[in-house]
Amino acid sequence: MKATTVTLLLLLISAVIINGVPMNRSQRCSCRGKPVNVVRCSNISAVGLFPPSASCDNLEIVVKLKKGGGPICLNPASRMGKKVLSSNPSPNQWKNVQCAS
Repeated sequence: MKATTVTLLLLLISAVIINGVPMNRSQRCSCRGKPVNVVRCSNISAVGLFPPSASCDNLEIVVKLKKGGGPICLNPASRMGKKVLSSNPSPNQWKNVQCAS
């Protein structure tokens, strides 16, 4: 009876310790490196806003370029980033952009 109690107690303590250890979370953000502050409006085809989530702690603004250019990350703290945020784009969706000439 004592051996069973000790074994059960050790299992319970092990479970508490294992649950209390934080897991090493790797960030899987779309934007890596330093984001740009300005993108020429006539080169933008769509804008995507990605709020902080479980996989990435950062607010990300991703800009798709016309003419085969790849996606570029826009700095949310920049003047242009704040302008995009103030236009209230839908999170996690791509929005086509019409630029005034």
